[in-house]
Amino acid sequence: MAMFKGARIEVHDEVWGEDHGDTVEFGLTVAAGGRTAAGHWLTRNDARSALHEEDIDVLMENDGSAFISEEGKEQVVDRLAQAFPGSEVHYYSDDEDDGGELDVAGKAPIFEVEFRWEGIGTD
Repeated sequence: MAMFKGARIEVHDEVWGEDHGDTVEFGLTVAAGGRTAAGHWLTRNDARSALHEEDIDVLMENDGSAFISEEGKEQVVDRLAQAFPGSEVHYYSDDEDDGGELDVAGKAPIFEVEFRWEGIGTD
C-alpha cells in the first residue's frame, strides 16, 4: 500500500502561553501538514484513517505543564503513516532547531489538536 509514496508529512508541537493577569493560560498545539511527491497539499479527506486527540499520549510535568513523551510522538508518527500509507512522517518539537522542510503557513492542517491548562500569573 504505497498510495502516498514519496509524500512528506511533518508534525509540529508548540507550547505557548497567554498572560491574563493573575493567571496564565498555557497550551500545547500539535499539528501536521503534508505534500504529495507531485507537490499537492494533503488534506484531512485524503487520510485513510482518522487520528484523534485520544491517540496522543500527553503527560504533565510537576509544574502542571504538558508535553508529549517520546513514545507518544512515535504513536503520532505511526498513526499518520497508517493514515497516509507510503508517506514519510517526521516529528518536530518546539524546542528543536530543525523546523522541517514544508512551509505550511496558510495551509489547512491534516491534523490539529490543542491542549490547554491554566497556571499562576507572573506578577
